[in-house]
Amino acid sequence: MFSSRNRERSSKKRFYQKKKFKLFAVILVLILVVGGYFAWKTGFILNKISGSKNSALGSLLGSGTAPQSQDGRVNVLLLGMRGADDPHGGLLADSIMVASFDTTNNRVAMISVPRDLYVQIPDTTEHGKINSVYAHWEGSGQGKGIPEMEKMMQTITGLKIDHTIAINFTGFQKLIDAVGGVDVRLPKAFYETKQFVEGNECGGSFTLPAGTNHLNGEKALCYARAREQTNDFDRSKRHQVILKALKDKLITLGTLADFNKMNNILNIVGDNVKTDMTPDEMKGFYEQYSSMKDADIVQRVFENSEKGLLKVPDANSGLGYILVPIAGQDNYSQLQDASLNVFTQAAQSDTAPVVQSGAPAAPTPVKK
Repeated sequence: MFSSRNRERSSKKRFYQKKKFKLFAVILVLILVVGGYFAWKTGFILNKISGSKNSALGSLLGSGTAPQSQDGRVNVLLLGMRGADDPHGGLLADSIMVASFDTTNNRVAMISVPRDLYVQIPDTTEHGKINSVYAHWEGSGQGKGIPEMEKMMQTITGLKIDHTIAINFTGFQKLIDAVGGVDVRLPKAFYETKQFVEGNECGGSFTLPAGTNHLNGEKALCYARAREQTNDFDRSKRHQVILKALKDKLITLGTLADFNKMNNILNIVGDNVKTDMTPDEMKGFYEQYSSMKDADIVQRVFENSEKGLLKVPDANSGLGYILVPIAGQDNYSQLQDASLNVFTQAAQSDTAPVVQSGAPAAPTPVKK
Protein backbone atom coordinates (compact mmCIF):
# COMPACT_ATOMS: atom_id res chain seq x y z
CA MET A 1 0.00 0.00 0.00
CA PHE A 2 2.83 2.33 0.93
CA SER A 3 4.57 1.50 -2.34
CA SER A 4 1.35 2.18 -4.25
CA ARG A 5 1.08 5.67 -2.72
CA ASN A 6 4.70 6.39 -3.60
CA ARG A 7 4.08 5.34 -7.18
CA GLU A 8 1.00 7.55 -7.30
CA ARG A 9 2.92 10.55 -5.91
CA SER A 10 5.79 9.91 -8.30
CA SER A 11 3.33 9.71 -11.20
CA LYS A 12 1.71 13.02 -10.21
CA LYS A 13 5.15 14.64 -9.83
CA ARG A 14 6.14 13.51 -13.32
CA PHE A 15 2.82 14.76 -14.66
CA TYR A 16 3.31 18.25 -13.21
CA GLN A 17 6.93 18.28 -14.31
CA LYS A 18 5.83 17.45 -17.84
CA LYS A 19 3.15 20.13 -17.63
CA LYS A 20 5.66 22.74 -16.45
CA PHE A 21 8.05 21.67 -19.18
CA LYS A 22 5.32 21.98 -21.81
CA LEU A 23 4.41 25.43 -20.49
CA PHE A 24 8.07 26.45 -20.54
CA ALA A 25 8.43 25.04 -24.05
CA VAL A 26 5.39 26.99 -25.25
CA ILE A 27 6.75 30.22 -23.73
CA LEU A 28 10.17 29.56 -25.26
CA VAL A 29 8.66 28.92 -28.67
CA LEU A 30 6.62 32.13 -28.42
CA ILE A 31 9.74 34.10 -27.49
CA LEU A 32 11.64 32.59 -30.42
CA VAL A 33 8.78 33.25 -32.81
CA VAL A 34 8.38 36.86 -31.66
CA GLY A 35 12.14 37.39 -31.62
CA GLY A 36 12.50 35.78 -35.02
CA TYR A 37 9.68 37.90 -36.41
CA PHE A 38 11.29 41.11 -35.16
CA ALA A 39 14.69 39.96 -36.41
CA TRP A 40 13.27 39.29 -39.86
CA LYS A 41 11.15 42.43 -39.93
CA THR A 42 13.95 44.66 -38.64
CA GLY A 43 16.27 43.29 -41.31
CA PHE A 44 13.57 43.80 -43.93
CA ILE A 45 13.03 47.42 -42.84
CA LEU A 46 16.76 48.17 -42.78
CA ASN A 47 17.00 46.90 -46.35
CA LYS A 48 13.96 48.93 -47.39
CA ILE A 49 15.15 52.31 -46.10
CA SER A 50 18.72 51.81 -47.33
CA GLY A 51 17.87 50.24 -50.69
CA SER A 52 19.93 47.12 -49.88
CA LYS A 53 19.27 43.79 -51.62
CA ASN A 54 20.61 41.59 -48.81
CA SER A 55 18.48 38.96 -47.11
CA ALA A 56 16.40 40.35 -44.26
CA LEU A 57 17.91 38.13 -41.55
CA GLY A 58 21.39 38.39 -43.02
CA SER A 59 21.22 42.18 -42.75
CA LEU A 60 20.40 42.03 -39.06
CA LEU A 61 22.70 39.17 -38.09
CA GLY A 62 25.78 40.67 -39.75
CA SER A 63 28.72 41.80 -37.64
CA GLY A 64 27.88 45.50 -37.93
CA THR A 65 30.26 48.11 -39.30
CA ALA A 66 30.63 51.24 -37.19
CA PRO A 67 31.31 54.49 -39.09
CA GLN A 68 34.93 55.63 -39.02
CA SER A 69 35.31 58.81 -37.00
CA GLN A 70 36.94 62.07 -38.00
CA ASP A 71 38.91 63.53 -35.08
CA GLY A 72 36.96 61.24 -32.76
CA ARG A 73 33.55 62.35 -34.08
CA VAL A 74 30.95 60.79 -36.37
CA ASN A 75 28.58 63.20 -38.10
CA VAL A 76 25.09 62.31 -39.27
CA LEU A 77 23.00 64.70 -41.36
CA LEU A 78 19.32 64.76 -40.37
CA LEU A 79 16.78 66.04 -42.89
CA GLY A 80 13.09 66.68 -42.34
CA MET A 81 10.74 67.38 -45.24
CA ARG A 82 7.07 67.29 -46.16
CA GLY A 83 7.39 64.19 -48.33
CA ALA A 84 7.48 63.45 -52.05
CA ASP A 85 3.67 63.25 -52.33
CA ASP A 86 3.09 66.71 -50.81
CA PRO A 87 2.20 69.27 -53.52
CA HIS A 88 3.69 72.16 -51.51
CA GLY A 89 7.38 71.54 -52.14
CA GLY A 90 7.45 68.02 -50.77
CA LEU A 91 11.18 67.47 -51.44
CA LEU A 92 12.31 70.79 -49.96
CA ALA A 93 14.28 70.24 -46.75
CA ASP A 94 12.30 71.88 -43.95
CA SER A 95 14.81 70.95 -41.25
CA ILE A 96 18.58 70.64 -41.76
CA MET A 97 20.70 69.48 -38.84
CA VAL A 98 24.01 67.74 -38.21
CA ALA A 99 24.27 65.47 -35.16
CA SER A 100 27.94 65.12 -34.23
CA PHE A 101 28.75 62.21 -31.88
CA ASP A 102 31.89 62.24 -29.70
CA THR A 103 31.89 58.90 -27.87
CA THR A 104 35.31 59.43 -26.28
CA ASN A 105 34.02 62.37 -24.24
CA ASN A 106 30.37 61.24 -24.17
CA ARG A 107 28.93 64.32 -25.82
CA VAL A 108 26.75 65.20 -28.80
CA ALA A 109 26.46 68.43 -30.77
CA MET A 110 23.34 69.37 -32.72
CA ILE A 111 24.13 71.98 -35.39
CA SER A 112 21.24 73.49 -37.37
CA VAL A 113 21.50 75.43 -40.64
CA PRO A 114 18.55 77.63 -41.66
CA ARG A 115 16.73 76.67 -44.81
CA ASP A 116 17.06 80.23 -46.18
CA LEU A 117 20.88 80.07 -46.45
CA TYR A 118 21.76 81.05 -50.03
CA VAL A 119 24.24 78.60 -51.55
CA GLN A 120 25.68 77.36 -54.81
CA ILE A 121 23.98 74.07 -55.56
CA PRO A 122 26.68 71.35 -55.69
CA ASP A 123 27.93 70.29 -59.13
CA THR A 124 26.10 73.19 -60.82
CA THR A 125 26.63 76.90 -61.47
CA GLU A 126 23.20 77.66 -59.98
CA HIS A 127 22.47 79.33 -56.67
CA GLY A 128 19.42 78.81 -54.47
CA LYS A 129 18.31 78.31 -50.91
CA ILE A 130 19.91 75.32 -49.22
CA ASN A 131 16.51 73.69 -48.71
CA SER A 132 16.29 73.23 -52.51
CA VAL A 133 19.53 71.21 -52.88
CA TYR A 134 17.93 67.85 -52.02
CA ALA A 135 14.93 68.56 -54.26
CA HIS A 136 17.16 69.64 -57.17
CA TRP A 137 19.08 66.36 -57.20
CA GLU A 138 16.37 63.97 -55.98
CA GLY A 139 13.66 65.02 -58.40
CA SER A 140 13.24 63.98 -62.03
CA GLY A 141 14.40 60.46 -61.21
CA GLN A 142 17.98 61.47 -60.43
CA GLY A 143 17.94 60.03 -56.92
CA LYS A 144 21.06 61.94 -55.83
CA GLY A 145 19.48 64.08 -53.12
CA ILE A 146 21.36 62.56 -50.19
CA PRO A 147 24.94 62.53 -51.59
CA GLU A 148 24.59 66.07 -53.00
CA MET A 149 23.16 67.35 -49.72
CA GLU A 150 26.10 65.75 -47.90
CA LYS A 151 28.52 67.59 -50.22
CA MET A 152 26.75 70.86 -49.46
CA MET A 153 26.84 70.38 -45.70
CA GLN A 154 30.48 69.31 -45.75
CA THR A 155 31.28 72.56 -47.54
CA ILE A 156 29.33 74.64 -45.03
CA THR A 157 30.43 72.99 -41.79
CA GLY A 158 33.85 71.59 -42.68
CA LEU A 159 32.70 68.32 -41.09
CA LYS A 160 32.89 64.99 -42.89
CA ILE A 161 29.26 63.91 -43.19
CA ASP A 162 29.35 60.16 -42.63
CA HIS A 163 25.69 59.40 -43.24
CA THR A 164 22.28 60.97 -43.75
CA ILE A 165 18.83 60.11 -42.42
CA ALA A 166 15.79 61.79 -44.02
CA ILE A 167 12.26 61.60 -42.61
CA ASN A 168 9.05 63.15 -43.88
CA PHE A 169 6.33 64.96 -41.91
CA THR A 170 4.08 61.91 -41.85
CA GLY A 171 6.79 59.72 -40.35
CA PHE A 172 7.71 62.37 -37.77
CA GLN A 173 4.11 62.72 -36.63
CA LYS A 174 3.44 58.98 -36.54
CA LEU A 175 6.65 58.20 -34.64
CA ILE A 176 5.70 60.61 -31.88
CA ASP A 177 2.23 59.08 -31.66
CA ALA A 178 3.76 55.59 -31.64
CA VAL A 179 5.79 56.33 -28.49
CA GLY A 180 2.85 57.95 -26.74
CA GLY A 181 3.79 61.58 -27.36
CA VAL A 182 6.60 63.74 -25.99
CA ASP A 183 6.88 66.28 -23.18
CA VAL A 184 8.18 69.78 -23.83
CA ARG A 185 8.69 72.38 -21.10
CA LEU A 186 7.85 75.98 -21.98
CA PRO A 187 9.06 78.80 -19.70
CA LYS A 188 6.42 81.05 -21.30
CA ALA A 189 3.35 80.54 -23.43
CA PHE A 190 3.91 79.81 -27.11
CA TYR A 191 1.58 80.89 -29.86
CA GLU A 192 1.31 80.96 -33.64
CA THR A 193 -1.91 82.67 -34.71
CA LYS A 194 -1.07 83.57 -38.33
CA GLN A 195 0.80 80.83 -40.17
CA PHE A 196 -1.86 78.12 -40.19
CA VAL A 197 -5.00 80.23 -40.72
CA GLU A 198 -5.16 80.07 -44.52
CA GLY A 199 -4.94 76.28 -44.80
CA ASN A 200 -6.81 75.74 -41.51
CA GLU A 201 -3.92 73.61 -40.30
CA CYS A 202 -3.16 73.08 -36.61
CA GLY A 203 -6.61 74.38 -35.69
CA GLY A 204 -5.94 77.68 -37.48
CA SER A 205 -4.50 79.28 -34.36
CA PHE A 206 -1.89 77.20 -32.52
CA THR A 207 -1.06 77.96 -28.89
CA LEU A 208 0.57 76.17 -25.96
CA PRO A 209 0.52 77.32 -22.32
CA ALA A 210 3.57 77.84 -20.14
CA GLY A 211 4.78 74.77 -18.25
CA THR A 212 5.13 71.16 -19.29
CA ASN A 213 3.11 70.27 -22.39
CA HIS A 214 2.46 66.70 -23.53
CA LEU A 215 2.42 66.81 -27.33
CA ASN A 216 0.93 64.19 -29.60
CA GLY A 217 2.24 63.84 -33.15
CA GLU A 218 0.00 66.52 -34.64
CA LYS A 219 0.79 69.11 -31.97
CA ALA A 220 4.52 68.31 -32.07
CA LEU A 221 4.54 68.83 -35.84
CA CYS A 222 2.68 72.14 -35.51
CA TYR A 223 5.12 73.26 -32.80
CA ALA A 224 8.06 72.26 -35.00
CA ARG A 225 6.72 74.01 -38.12
CA ALA A 226 5.62 77.32 -36.54
CA ARG A 227 7.74 80.28 -37.66
CA GLU A 228 5.62 83.32 -38.58
CA GLN A 229 5.43 84.84 -35.09
CA THR A 230 8.84 83.66 -33.96
CA ASN A 231 11.46 83.01 -36.64
CA ASP A 232 13.26 80.24 -38.47
CA PHE A 233 16.11 80.16 -35.95
CA ASP A 234 13.79 79.58 -32.98
CA ARG A 235 12.08 76.93 -35.08
CA SER A 236 15.42 75.13 -35.56
CA LYS A 237 15.97 75.19 -31.81
CA ARG A 238 12.55 73.62 -31.33
CA HIS A 239 13.46 70.90 -33.85
CA GLN A 240 16.43 70.00 -31.65
CA VAL A 241 14.32 69.96 -28.49
CA ILE A 242 11.67 67.68 -29.99
CA LEU A 243 14.28 65.38 -31.52
CA LYS A 244 15.92 64.92 -28.12
CA ALA A 245 12.55 64.22 -26.48
CA LEU A 246 11.66 61.68 -29.20
CA LYS A 247 15.04 59.96 -28.83
CA ASP A 248 14.49 59.64 -25.07
CA LYS A 249 11.09 58.03 -25.59
CA LEU A 250 12.30 55.66 -28.33
CA ILE A 251 15.00 54.11 -26.13
CA THR A 252 12.91 53.65 -22.97
CA LEU A 253 12.24 50.11 -21.78
CA GLY A 254 8.50 50.73 -22.04
CA THR A 255 8.85 51.25 -25.79
CA LEU A 256 11.39 48.51 -26.45
CA ALA A 257 9.40 45.90 -24.50
CA ASP A 258 6.04 46.68 -26.15
CA PHE A 259 5.39 44.40 -29.14
CA ASN A 260 2.68 46.58 -30.67
CA LYS A 261 4.73 49.76 -30.29
CA MET A 262 7.84 48.24 -31.81
CA ASN A 263 5.88 46.70 -34.67
CA ASN A 264 4.24 50.04 -35.38
CA ILE A 265 7.56 51.90 -35.18
CA LEU A 266 9.16 49.51 -37.67
CA ASN A 267 6.26 50.03 -40.10
CA ILE A 268 6.53 53.83 -39.77
CA VAL A 269 10.28 53.83 -40.32
CA GLY A 270 9.98 51.59 -43.36
CA ASP A 271 7.39 53.83 -45.02
CA ASN A 272 8.79 57.27 -44.19
CA VAL A 273 12.56 57.15 -43.66
CA LYS A 274 15.41 57.09 -46.17
CA THR A 275 19.13 56.72 -45.46
CA ASP A 276 22.43 56.01 -47.17
CA MET A 277 23.52 53.64 -44.38
CA THR A 278 23.65 49.97 -45.27
CA PRO A 279 21.95 47.60 -42.80
CA ASP A 280 25.27 46.48 -41.27
CA GLU A 281 26.33 50.14 -40.93
CA MET A 282 23.07 50.91 -39.13
CA LYS A 283 23.66 47.95 -36.83
CA GLY A 284 27.26 49.02 -36.19
CA PHE A 285 26.20 52.61 -35.57
CA TYR A 286 23.60 51.48 -33.04
CA GLU A 287 26.04 49.17 -31.27
CA GLN A 288 28.67 51.89 -30.99
CA TYR A 289 26.48 54.81 -29.96
CA SER A 290 23.80 53.15 -27.84
CA SER A 291 26.43 53.00 -25.10
CA MET A 292 26.35 56.80 -24.75
CA LYS A 293 24.45 57.34 -21.50
CA ASP A 294 23.50 60.81 -20.22
CA ALA A 295 25.66 62.45 -22.87
CA ASP A 296 26.26 66.20 -22.69
CA ILE A 297 24.35 67.87 -25.51
CA VAL A 298 25.40 71.11 -27.15
CA GLN A 299 22.82 72.78 -29.38
CA ARG A 300 23.77 75.41 -31.93
CA VAL A 301 21.73 77.19 -34.56
CA PHE A 302 23.43 79.44 -37.13
CA GLU A 303 21.48 82.69 -37.31
CA ASN A 304 21.67 86.40 -38.08
CA SER A 305 21.57 87.63 -34.48
CA GLU A 306 23.96 90.25 -33.11
CA LYS A 307 26.55 87.53 -32.37
CA GLY A 308 25.49 85.29 -35.23
CA LEU A 309 27.49 84.27 -38.28
CA LEU A 310 24.83 84.99 -40.91
CA LYS A 311 23.25 88.16 -42.30
CA VAL A 312 20.59 89.34 -44.72
CA PRO A 313 22.47 90.74 -47.73
CA ASP A 314 22.13 94.47 -48.42
CA ALA A 315 21.04 93.76 -51.99
CA ASN A 316 19.57 90.42 -52.99
CA SER A 317 18.32 91.27 -56.51
CA GLY A 318 14.73 90.28 -55.82
CA LEU A 319 15.61 86.84 -54.40
CA GLY A 320 13.28 87.24 -51.44
CA TYR A 321 14.39 86.56 -47.89
CA ILE A 322 17.82 84.92 -47.97
CA LEU A 323 20.82 84.63 -45.66
CA VAL A 324 24.54 84.62 -46.41
CA PRO A 325 27.63 84.31 -44.17
CA ILE A 326 28.82 87.61 -42.68
CA ALA A 327 32.25 86.70 -44.09
CA GLY A 328 30.76 86.96 -47.59
CA GLN A 329 28.61 84.87 -49.91
CA ASP A 330 29.91 81.31 -50.27
CA ASN A 331 32.58 82.04 -47.61
CA TYR A 332 31.93 79.45 -44.91
CA SER A 333 35.21 79.77 -42.99
CA GLN A 334 33.55 81.04 -39.79
CA LEU A 335 30.79 78.42 -39.92
CA GLN A 336 33.40 75.70 -40.46
CA ASP A 337 35.44 76.90 -37.49
CA ALA A 338 32.33 77.02 -35.31
CA SER A 339 31.28 73.51 -36.37
CA LEU A 340 34.71 71.95 -35.93
CA ASN A 341 35.09 73.54 -32.49
CA VAL A 342 31.46 73.41 -31.42
CA PHE A 343 32.22 71.79 -28.07
CA THR A 344 34.95 74.23 -27.02
CA GLN A 345 33.32 77.37 -28.43
CA ALA A 346 29.79 76.61 -27.29
CA ALA A 347 29.70 79.36 -24.67
CA GLN A 348 30.57 81.98 -27.31
CA SER A 349 28.27 80.67 -30.04
CA ASP A 350 24.98 81.85 -31.49
CA THR A 351 23.20 79.68 -28.95
CA ALA A 352 24.67 78.53 -25.65
CA PRO A 353 24.58 74.84 -24.68
CA VAL A 354 21.12 73.50 -23.96
CA VAL A 355 20.54 70.21 -22.19
CA GLN A 356 16.83 70.29 -21.43
CA SER A 357 13.59 70.97 -23.27
CA GLY A 358 12.71 74.60 -23.77
CA ALA A 359 11.17 76.92 -26.31
CA PRO A 360 11.03 80.51 -27.48
CA ALA A 361 8.39 82.54 -25.72
CA ALA A 362 7.39 86.06 -26.80
CA PRO A 363 6.88 86.20 -30.56
CA THR A 364 9.11 88.42 -32.66
CA PRO A 365 8.43 89.30 -36.30
CA VAL A 366 10.19 87.24 -38.94
CA LYS A 367 11.72 89.05 -41.88
CA LYS A 368 10.21 88.16 -45.22
